[in-house]
Amino acid sequence: MKAYYGQMLEIAQNLVGKWERREGQPVKITDDYTRLTLDTIALSGFGYRFRSFDKEDLHPFLNALLESLIESLRRSQELPMMTKLRKADDKKYRANIRQMQELVESVIKGRREGNGTSEEDLLALMLQATDPDTGKLLADDNVRDQVLTFLIAGHETTSGLLSFATALMRNPHVLAQAYAEVDRLLPGDTVPDYDTIMKLDVIPRILDETLRLWAPIPAFGKAPSQDTVIGGRYQLKKGTRVNILEGPLHTHPKAWERPDEFDIDRWLLENRAKQHPHAYKPFGNGLRACIGRQFALTEARLALALVLQKFRFADTADYKMDVKEALTRKPGNFELIVRRRQEHQQTVFGAADLRTDDMQAQAAVSGVGVSLTVAYGSSLGACEDLARTIADRGERSGFGTTLMSLDELGDDLPTEGLLAVVAASYNGKAPDNAQRFDDLLAAGLPEGSLSNVRFALLGAGNTQWVATFQAFPKRIEEGLLAAGATPVIERGIADAAGDFDGMATRWMNTLWATLAEEYAADTSEASGPRYQVQLLTEADVRPAIVSEQAYPVTVVANEELVADATGLWDFSIEPPRPSAKSVTVELPEGVTYDTGNHLAVFAKNEPALVDRALTRLGVDRDQALRLDQPAGGRTHLPVGTPVTAGLLLTEFLELQDVATRSQIQALAEYTQCPWTRPQLQAYTADTEEAEERYQKEVLGKRISVLSLLERFPAIELPLAVFLEMTGPIRPRFYSISSAPQGNPRHVRLTVGLLEGPALSGDGQYRGTCSSYIAGLEPGDVVYGYVRVPSPAFAPPADPATPLILIGPGTGIAPLRGFLEERAWQYENGTRVGLSQVFVGCRHPEHDYFYRQEMQDWERAGIARVHTAYSAVPGHPARFVQNAIAGAADTVWQAIEDGAYIYVCGDGRRMAPAVREALAAIHRRRTGSDDETAQQWLAQLEADERYQQDVFA
Repeated sequence: MKAYYGQMLEIAQNLVGKWERREGQPVKITDDYTRLTLDTIALSGFGYRFRSFDKEDLHPFLNALLESLIESLRRSQELPMMTKLRKADDKKYRANIRQMQELVESVIKGRREGNGTSEEDLLALMLQATDPDTGKLLADDNVRDQVLTFLIAGHETTSGLLSFATALMRNPHVLAQAYAEVDRLLPGDTVPDYDTIMKLDVIPRILDETLRLWAPIPAFGKAPSQDTVIGGRYQLKKGTRVNILEGPLHTHPKAWERPDEFDIDRWLLENRAKQHPHAYKPFGNGLRACIGRQFALTEARLALALVLQKFRFADTADYKMDVKEALTRKPGNFELIVRRRQEHQQTVFGAADLRTDDMQAQAAVSGVGVSLTVAYGSSLGACEDLARTIADRGERSGFGTTLMSLDELGDDLPTEGLLAVVAASYNGKAPDNAQRFDDLLAAGLPEGSLSNVRFALLGAGNTQWVATFQAFPKRIEEGLLAAGATPVIERGIADAAGDFDGMATRWMNTLWATLAEEYAADTSEASGPRYQVQLLTEADVRPAIVSEQAYPVTVVANEELVADATGLWDFSIEPPRPSAKSVTVELPEGVTYDTGNHLAVFAKNEPALVDRALTRLGVDRDQALRLDQPAGGRTHLPVGTPVTAGLLLTEFLELQDVATRSQIQALAEYTQCPWTRPQLQAYTADTEEAEERYQKEVLGKRISVLSLLERFPAIELPLAVFLEMTGPIRPRFYSISSAPQGNPRHVRLTVGLLEGPALSGDGQYRGTCSSYIAGLEPGDVVYGYVRVPSPAFAPPADPATPLILIGPGTGIAPLRGFLEERAWQYENGTRVGLSQVFVGCRHPEHDYFYRQEMQDWERAGIARVHTAYSAVPGHPARFVQNAIAGAADTVWQAIEDGAYIYVCGDGRRMAPAVREALAAIHRRRTGSDDETAQQWLAQLEADERYQQDVFA
């Protein structure tokens, strides 16, 4: 439903727009809901826009449909002979059907020719899916008829539901409840998101009760599969059709109290449980019940919520229910006058209690005499940062604190005290600095070796990788328990696809609160800032160290890879891509790399971003200062080193990170403004409403601390506090696009610029590192280091092994390195296996990266290149998964010949689609089921013949 929600919202807003233009005038409720539901199913399922709200007359498709339904109903109620005598009606009936078929056929034809939506919608599925047994596609006339079924069933009943609900909502008691709910969850002009719509309670109960009294489908038919007796009284032969009448069923006095009364409270959770399980069947029954139920109810929830948020109704004609029936039922001639709700007509809700757990005093803990080992497994730094936070507080609380990686922990396991572990997993495998520890877990920790150790474990990950989410943290937990360790609290979960910081913070608060019950003393957070700022003169300033791991690398070349797209295609199909760069850098003497490695790059914040921060903080760029940290502890800042304010914010701080709830809480403490403080606290209160607001308005829009400071000028934040709450510049990891054989110190990177309208609505967003790299020139020096990815992503040792390389867009980066290595081997007389290369872009004249090299390698016999062009109508493959399916014979033969498969790029859509394409090939070639195909892929992964280097 989330995938369809954007289209649902767009069409619902079109309805609202029309009613706003007709304010104070009667609107045809049933007709407009019919426009709404037709446009929604057409856009969501088939990428077609009826644009029904652009004109007052109903779309010809709707008129043809209505006349066809009326005729169908009439035919079902008369003898076939009578139907044959009505020749003119029959001719009109067939013409209407043909008119609807022609419209759908034109949509299918356009999609076949590459026009229309870029989404993988229902129509795309029907056009691309193949029969698992025969491998055949659905015939176009079959697809046409399926689409017509969806268009009819997908809109006719939902429009009836909305019309009946609006008529029944004239009940003042019910309407007041509905308005109150909308005002609470969607105050003012708030645009509803999916999660908010799914939290509605009153509106769903209105819809349920409407379906009970006025189900749009008045009856459905069933037939027994064998001779049977119903209720011990009614004998039915096999195949005897029985019509179940919705009205009598839904108002049966033995099943319903006050059956004819419109009472939404009967759908409260406690009352719903008392209902007879077979007394309510608005969507039919059994396996043949409506498959679009969730779609219809979500669409109806959203439509009613938006309508109630914006309008009040006047029923000057005192409408009496006049039901019109044409296979389905709807209120006939139903008109209401709509007027916009004014501010004084809306209920204003305030936070009843904005005090949160985080606002209360920190747990009093003293760890004097107690050892605390904090271990982390981290590839990209997030888990290490959390571990440092735990270690820092533990150290200031008096614990004998040691911070180390999990690999280091494996070399020196504690025998007593406390152990805190923060670890992530990548495709189910351990991070870089936890590989040896994972091997140790596999072998088994010595039994009883941790019997005097108590542990707390926080597992990080991303739920987009459902199959392997929390895999490594779970292995840690099992291993520690098997060795005799005792948990302090339950394993925590921090999801990078959601409120990662909030989840981690709540787990850490629980940890310290639990420890406070045993170790009593005051180690609460210091009330003042951890840093003290001392202003210096320019003469005291000295360079600062960027990172212990980093070394200087020199830019050799920086070339643009993307050409102007003007005139190449219709940008309504897909917009051009932003800039992408091919950057070559030189490593220092004595440093080299292997094919498939990463280069970590430490970026610098752009001058404009730094100037924004300095202006808001009231500090000059050239102001010299020195940081002191009297209480000690770990830090990412150059403590004791003279530095300018401009250099400090440019090189050491992540200025675009999303503000966390704890940071927002801290901001609230530095304002005396009676308006500003409640605004900030409304994000941090310990309520579902506050968490939803934070998720939607801060996390969902990527709002930073700096953005909040600019939005709320009454916050008087000292520089020292800003430094404390802002995280360190983190390295960004780029797959190396070259091979070391030609020049072991020259590294090529392929970097796509992250640039576009900011989700916050505040101007443009530019990625910190990609924009930094884009501006580099030959001779510039940057800091970075070579990193071996984990899991490994490297070509097989035997050059004769065939390869299948799949890398659309910038995903070609490491695969270009693989091909460059094979080309060098080939030129030096080594026999190399053929590489099947699948590349994807928008248009070959726009963003086909390294096109000339690909053609050269293909001519040399090193590679065979398969292309996918998403903006070229008529090209055989739009995406790489389509190209793989089109080359199924070649791909299968390569795998049979021992090919290694490498996938690089988007992990959210492309990688799963590629995996499914390979599984489909296996199913067709072997006749297996999906479970067997997935086991086959898993075995390829275990054998390291299927490797991925993907990103979210």
